[in-house]
Parts: sequence; structure tokens; C-alpha cells
Amino acid sequence: MIGFLLRKWKIVAGIGVLAVFAGILIYQDYQIGSLKKQRDAALVSIASHEKALETLQEDTAAKIEALEIERQQEVARVRNLERLKGKIEGADDEKDGVVAPVLRDTFDSLYGRTANQN
Repeated sequence: MIGFLLRKWKIVAGIGVLAVFAGILIYQDYQIGSLKKQRDAALVSIASHEKALETLQEDTAAKIEALEIERQQEVARVRNLERLKGKIEGADDEKDGVVAPVLRDTFDSLYGRTANQN
């Protein structure tokens, strides 16, 4: 058998080279398949993150809108309180009774100012 192999060494070497080449191709095919699986998993992850980002952006936009509405309501409330305070402070002497200073002090405390100590 060894004699046969020595006589046909070119054929044996050719078969060996083909076997190594086939092994390399099989290994490369395995690596390509593995990389494709990793790519597909990454694409799924990207899609998941994009969906989560979209949800967060929608949630943030809704919160910003709610805060803007609340700010507008607070501005209207402050304007109304200022109007009422002006009305109380500008009242005629006959309409100005013992309750007026209490109301003025209450409005002052609503704004965080110290109440007038009379």
C-alpha cells in the first residue's frame, strides 16, 4: 500500500490538497452562516430599540403637551389672581371692610411673599 502511495504521490497530494481546500470551504461556510445569524439578531435588536425609542418619543411629546397645557392654565390662574388682588386693593373705602386685608395677605402668601403686617 505504501508503495502504491509513493508511486502515485501526485494523486495522493492532489487529494490531500482538495481535502484541505474542501475543509476550508466548509469552515468558511460555517462562519458565513454564523455571521448571518448574528446579523439577523442585530437587525431584530435594532428594530426593537427603534420601537422603544418611538414609544419614548411619543410619551415625551405627550408629557410636553400636558405640561404646556398646565403652564397655560397656571398663567391664566395667576392673571386671574392678580386681577382679583387689584380689584380688592382698589376697592372704594365703603367696600373696604375688615376682610380686605385678610384677602390681600392671603393672595400675597399664595405668591410666596410675606403677608403685610398691619
